[in-house]
Amino acid sequence: MVGEKDVLDYLDTVADIWGFDVVARAGLVTQPGPTPGQARENERKLDRAARSFFRALAEGRARRPGLRSVVVFHAQWASFDELADVAPADHAYWKELGWLDPGVRYYTSAAVNPLYDMVGRVVEWNTRRRIRRDLAAMR
Repeated sequence: MVGEKDVLDYLDTVADIWGFDVVARAGLVTQPGPTPGQARENERKLDRAARSFFRALAEGRARRPGLRSVVVFHAQWASFDELADVAPADHAYWKELGWLDPGVRYYTSAAVNPLYDMVGRVVEWNTRRRIRRDLAAMR
């Protein structure tokens, strides 16, 4: 299917940024009136993805987040914390989930590479500085 890989790659990126572990992908062709062969192919893809999902749940292990995920987490942390007056719903959500608590390293309790955490905290510090500067310039 044209564009299937690009769409799935994009959805993987979004899910990763939001802290989700992507354990399977299934690109399905769902044109009106799919052929019996296409319907079987879609079922095969869904079955394979469902089995991978079930295995991941049964294993119960959290994947270690990559550098990009940790950096994005810290940039968002700084943004939602610094912009509490501008985006109160986002700030309240992050606070409620404990993501704004001191020492939090990621959305989940998954182990975070200490180097990634350090890079993330530098990004967080820089993001806070930029937001404060931009807010001061607007006043």
